[in-house]
Amino acid sequence: MAVLDVESRIQSICWDVLKRSDLGLDHDLMEAGMDSLAAVEIVTRVELDFGVDVVDAIFETPTVRQLAALVRRSARDDGSAGPAAGAPAAWQPPDTRNFLDLIAAAADRYGDRPYLLQADGEARDISFAEVLAFTRGCAALLDEHGVPPGGRVAMVLHNSSLAALLFLGVVGAQRVLVPLNPKSGPAELEAQLAHAEPALVLGRQSTSTKLSPGTSWLSVDDEAGFIGNVLTKGAGEPGRPSALDSSGELDAVVVYTSGSTGTPKGVVLSHRSLISGAVAMAEWAKAGEDDVFLNVNPLFHAGGQMFPTLTPLWCGGRSVCVRSEAALARFWTYVDRFQPTWTLVVNAYLAHLAEKPERPAARSLQGVLAGGSPLSPALIHRFESTFGIPVYQVYGMTELATITTVEPRDRKPGDTRTAGLPVACSQVRVVGLDGSDVPAGDNGEVLLTGANLFTRYENAPELTAERLRDGWIHTGDLGQLDAGGELTIVDRLDSMVIVNGENVYPAEIESVVPHLAGIEDAVVTALPHPVTGVELVLVYKLLPSAAADEDVWRATLLKHVSTFKVPRRFVALKELDVEEFPRTPLGKIVRPDVQRLAVEHLS
Repeated sequence: MAVLDVESRIQSICWDVLKRSDLGLDHDLMEAGMDSLAAVEIVTRVELDFGVDVVDAIFETPTVRQLAALVRRSARDDGSAGPAAGAPAAWQPPDTRNFLDLIAAAADRYGDRPYLLQADGEARDISFAEVLAFTRGCAALLDEHGVPPGGRVAMVLHNSSLAALLFLGVVGAQRVLVPLNPKSGPAELEAQLAHAEPALVLGRQSTSTKLSPGTSWLSVDDEAGFIGNVLTKGAGEPGRPSALDSSGELDAVVVYTSGSTGTPKGVVLSHRSLISGAVAMAEWAKAGEDDVFLNVNPLFHAGGQMFPTLTPLWCGGRSVCVRSEAALARFWTYVDRFQPTWTLVVNAYLAHLAEKPERPAARSLQGVLAGGSPLSPALIHRFESTFGIPVYQVYGMTELATITTVEPRDRKPGDTRTAGLPVACSQVRVVGLDGSDVPAGDNGEVLLTGANLFTRYENAPELTAERLRDGWIHTGDLGQLDAGGELTIVDRLDSMVIVNGENVYPAEIESVVPHLAGIEDAVVTALPHPVTGVELVLVYKLLPSAAADEDVWRATLLKHVSTFKVPRRFVALKELDVEEFPRTPLGKIVRPDVQRLAVEHLS
């Protein structure tokens, strides 16, 4: 049985029995209210789930973690493999699976304590109780605008407290939110709105000018005034609203993402998916009421929705929602001001911060979670040694509410870096061409599933059927699991090129780029070649004041990869008539665009 499987199930049992959803793995059960009757119920449920009798030890193992260790030891001693004839104990989603129930429970539990901390130019903090009032006000506002429960509302806003409140309030009001990037061009916005068909669009008036006349648009330029008006509406609503469905299976959001393919698609996430991911990350982070989450990920991506917004709502922490570009420029200013304990960033943040002279005045961050693209061990080491703040790599995709694996909290300096272990609500497989699991250390396609799994691709049943098979999403990523179950991502399956009959994955070559003197960033492309089939080309951008040295680069590459994997050509990005690499909103280089530019200019 996996450690996380046992711990998460026992924690769920204790949460349910003790009515304490804030109970961490190391909280003392007796201090949390476990009396004799509660202990009997916990013992009974543990025995039913695991076939292990813990009645003699329940008061001697006062934490979830210690109780789980006892269960695992007992299972090994008596040969029991746990439930379902050897299957690991299934992670149980929390009883609260609808946004409205989560918001109401947080309001009851934490009341007037601050939840959203005011950022630049914002009026004041927002309490947990006010999040519920805002949700009630949203329901009334949307009723006024003819958007029924289950109807769709688009939001075209950069990060702010209002954007965070609308994410919670619209979904809590039992509508479906379609968050869109305000930096998108008119054609892309029009296409996404036509695809999602929202009944109402919320955003700034300046953004509405990008769209054709006739769009049902509600301007929110006066953010403080809008928040105040909605709170007033909420205060005037009698009684407490009720969720349409408590199973969590209703649609919550439609998130448009291009992933690594460059082709946007609408990913439909349910209430259950987002809440399960948030709770699993709360377990990993051991998050509680003292934690502060700095949200620098756009709320039009699931990365800004789940961990930095929903996890603090679950555990009683606080959230600060700031625009990504502002956070990149003033990251340590925000850290010093708000003293966050956790943040989730794209990998480009780490490189940017490590190159700058600014340093935080005090260390509040327990860790920086980083993902979105390959992250070199050298950059992790440079960031950790510079700031004394741990970096934890994460891996996932929008289809699983962004985070599926995360590095263990007990990672030590010098340990091999990976994409980590599955979070408690997720499972990972690596399979070969025949669909069977490959041995540890072998490459194969990464498959994912879990309580955080998406529902479907919007208006794309064929794509859904192709990617989502037997409950597992086929990621198209090439990876491997080690003996301890940690995942390493090698490349995209469709990125493989064949050079002289040899399979070559560009990401393996690109992992050496941090060792190439003077290069800021680079991507490997392939051009047709009459003899070898293709030739590898490394397209690079230099650091300021650096000079190209192809001989040194080749010598460095030869120390790390086979001869046939060393690019034959090195081409400066400016030779493709562009100054910057094309990137997704999350900072990933769009490889197909670079490939197209290389073919146009170099073939």
